[in-house]
Amino acid sequence: MERFFADIHAVTCSREVLQLHYKLGYTHVACLERRLERGSDLVGISVVNKVVINASSVSDLKIDLGRIEYKSTIVTVHPETTEVARWCTHDSRVDTILLTPRNIQVFDKGQFNVMKYYDKPLEVLVPHLLYSSSDVKSQFYRKLNMLLRWKVGFVLGTYTKGPFDLVHPVVVVKAMKTLYDLPERATILALTNTPRQLIDRKRVNL
Repeated sequence: MERFFADIHAVTCSREVLQLHYKLGYTHVACLERRLERGSDLVGISVVNKVVINASSVSDLKIDLGRIEYKSTIVTVHPETTEVARWCTHDSRVDTILLTPRNIQVFDKGQFNVMKYYDKPLEVLVPHLLYSSSDVKSQFYRKLNMLLRWKVGFVLGTYTKGPFDLVHPVVVVKAMKTLYDLPERATILALTNTPRQLIDRKRVNL
């Protein structure tokens, strides 16, 4: 299998989980929790740290951002208000902005317009897209197709906590086309070039 996929959001990165990533064609992974012994990094797969900030106010977000080694960490903000969503879009320390069922209402045309201007990618988690209720999937459908119309970049994270959570990337590509009418090329970019570039940028500063 050709290896070129990148996972922008894995939760637990044990050796077992990363081995499975590698078998499924992943070369880059951003991890919330790295559980690797010293010297046990896998050959052929690049791993960087990731942090997600849940933010309901700009002032709290500024404090949280000031505590992060952002040059070597993938920084994702989960905005809980429109004000936070707008503000974090233009902060260069923020790598992606996370869309979930909890904050889907803050992503409107105005937000996508600002994200396009600042070239800030949207992040979406695969389990939310595959396993949510029909109502939530309908909301995701509208947002994702709006994102495509506005030509905003996006990335997909697996949210993998264990070896049984990881979905084959080819399955994700097909599911996105079937469930959300997304062109395969758009989904492939969200699992390859766009997240890989973000991770590589952090690796340079490790």
